[in-house]
Amino acid sequence: MTRPKSTLLPVIAAALAMAAIMACTASDEVRIGFIGDLGSELGVGGRNGAELAVNTLNAQGATRYELLVENDRNDAKVAQASVASLAAREAAFVVGPMTSTMAVAAVPAADRAGLVMISPTATTDALSGKDDFFFRTAADAPTGARQLARVLHDRGLHSAVVLMDIANGAYSSSFGHAVAMEFLRLGGTSAPELGYWSGKSLDFASALSHVDAQASEAVVLVANPTDAAIASQHLKRTMPQVVIALSPWGANTQYLQVGGRAAEGAIALQAVDLDSPLGPMRAFADRYRARFGEAPTTPAVQAYEAVMLGVDAMSRGGPKALRASLSQPGPRPGLDGDFQMDAHGDTQRALHLTRVRDGRFEALAK
Repeated sequence: MTRPKSTLLPVIAAALAMAAIMACTASDEVRIGFIGDLGSELGVGGRNGAELAVNTLNAQGATRYELLVENDRNDAKVAQASVASLAAREAAFVVGPMTSTMAVAAVPAADRAGLVMISPTATTDALSGKDDFFFRTAADAPTGARQLARVLHDRGLHSAVVLMDIANGAYSSSFGHAVAMEFLRLGGTSAPELGYWSGKSLDFASALSHVDAQASEAVVLVANPTDAAIASQHLKRTMPQVVIALSPWGANTQYLQVGGRAAEGAIALQAVDLDSPLGPMRAFADRYRARFGEAPTTPAVQAYEAVMLGVDAMSRGGPKALRASLSQPGPRPGLDGDFQMDAHGDTQRALHLTRVRDGRFEALAK
């Protein structure tokens, strides 16, 4: 029997209203995970950038975003547990991990959970070209390493030593080996690779003495900002004329603060242009200073971008289609200009050469 039209319309209207309410409830709150070591400037900067992105989104529209923060403490097992925790709490996606070693440890767990991770700073080539749930907003480590090697070669240097923190071996081996191989390919006479384990002072001191013994014209520091600063202080005492070069990992404000006068003249490779005159970067910097009382760092910029990248991708297909949306090759908006992302979630992005002068990083002419 056909239901009379006058009765059918209210039923349809009620069903549509209920569907709208359910849809609204499901979409009113979006949880975004963050994984990083909150005992490091890298992790704190990343968390701050992600937090600012969430605050910005909440001020713009009806959808509410919540940041779920997990401290991986630079421990692989904790990073893996963090992925499981965020998946259980129904995070739409994760920003992080912030180091390559933690990312390598966490990716299998994310793949099993079907949880997208967008890392701002994990650039190891061990995760390049993979069909997985891992994406990133930074170029892979060898890209920058080769660029830095060319700068040293163009300055007429013939010998260099690479000092690497193997506690973050997934990154330091990618960057350190690539810079050494490119330097030798360009005609360098020597480029030994020396490793140490951060947090072990005797190991660090021994590594520095081995650096001294090489008597090289340049030292490339693939280390966190504090270790890079301490190494610079040592090198300026023992090898006053040495050229010091930093990977993007160490090229941060903490390096300037700890290194002091020993940091002056260091060549530093930056993943983003913090001094970009573009409107998005300047507006971000102003908001960041107002919120945290200090200038933004590179990881803060890239974590902010990672949040916005994930939210934009969801807006085009919803959480279930997030991976497929992110896998579409093409340009993505960055605060200092667009960058390219390929089907594997690997990024092609310009890196910026700087030099420390008067206690700040300034652009280095090519």
